[in-house]
Amino acid sequence: MEELINNTLIMILLGICSYFDFKERKIPVVLIFLSIGLHIAFSVYWGSFSIGSSLAGLLLGAGLCLLSVFSKGALGIGDGLLAAACGISLGFYKTLALFFYGFLLTGLIGFFFLIGKKKSRKEEMPLVPFLYLVYGSMCFLEL
Repeated sequence: MEELINNTLIMILLGICSYFDFKERKIPVVLIFLSIGLHIAFSVYWGSFSIGSSLAGLLLGAGLCLLSVFSKGALGIGDGLLAAACGISLGFYKTLALFFYGFLLTGLIGFFFLIGKKKSRKEEMPLVPFLYLVYGSMCFLEL
């Protein structure tokens, strides 16, 4: 039951953030912090809160936030905060897989857009909708 609720909360978070990332190119930070608080509260309630796993996942998000700063916004800070929220909820390895496949899928779709001349090299692509698709696939395939 705990895993079902956790997966549902992450899917809701990614779904709402996907909408905002696609439409406005902004991710609602308040929703991310609310998600982090809910996950910690549920984990403590169920007795499954792991400091090590949550901290490792949080560090992954912090690394992406640093990458955002160094890339001058090529990767949004909201994406890094979302990685931190996913990292706390899913742990380091699942979040790493989620973002790896999300970046890979975004790159592939971007490549096809470039070839088809639908987008130029300078245009931005939202990341979170691809994370949503990848996480849905991960849940479906039970990875």
